[in-house]
Amino acid sequence: MNYGLYSIFLGMRARQNTLETQANNIANASTTGFKAQRMIYSTFEAEKKGSGDRQLLVAGASAASTTDFSGGSIQQTDRGLDIAIEGDAFLQVQTPRGIRYTRAGNMTVNDGGQLVTKNGDLVVGEKGPITIPRDSQLSIGQKGVLSAAGKDIDSLKLVRFNNPAAALAKDGESMFVATGAEAPQAATGSKIIQGSLEGSNINSVSEMVAMINNNREFESLQKSLTLLVNDMGRKISGEIGKL
Repeated sequence: MNYGLYSIFLGMRARQNTLETQANNIANASTTGFKAQRMIYSTFEAEKKGSGDRQLLVAGASAASTTDFSGGSIQQTDRGLDIAIEGDAFLQVQTPRGIRYTRAGNMTVNDGGQLVTKNGDLVVGEKGPITIPRDSQLSIGQKGVLSAAGKDIDSLKLVRFNNPAAALAKDGESMFVATGAEAPQAATGSKIIQGSLEGSNINSVSEMVAMINNNREFESLQKSLTLLVNDMGRKISGEIGKL
């Protein structure tokens, strides 16, 4: 195996994956509750069998994706069914695929009077799916208590995870599914802000600069690959000429 060729190929593949991740981040910069994906690079060594030489493969040849759960900016909307979460809590949502978690608080009410997400998934309360009394104005307190027609009807089921990067996996733009790494806990320290939404945690300018730099690294590896392949071709031609 040509370890130089192999290391360049792995480096190009890792940077291609990063470019795709960065492009997706930029595309979702205005998506409510969106959390950025980040690529973590790692290096590893490969030993040439027979020679005993050790060669370090290209730094960053291996890349894995992780989610950045830092908070996005809170934007006031003055819409009664919009909420932002201040703290580390997630809304619990019932979907056809099972329970999911989200920070996107742009809710609405379906034809059956149930509180749902933008995509129509049921927002879960402490008593289960939440039904809003017809023709009533919904009030949502800082602790997630929902009131309508002068009565408390339920509370939003707010949960948190000690390590959300390990406990949750992406399932759509702003939705997450539990990995089973840890069980959700009741989120008692978070605050609900009615009439506001949490934006994405994407800084478009920084993301674009990082994307440009990553593209330059990809192009540099591409040039190295071309030089290496051309050199290999010359050596092969030389060996054939000796026959």
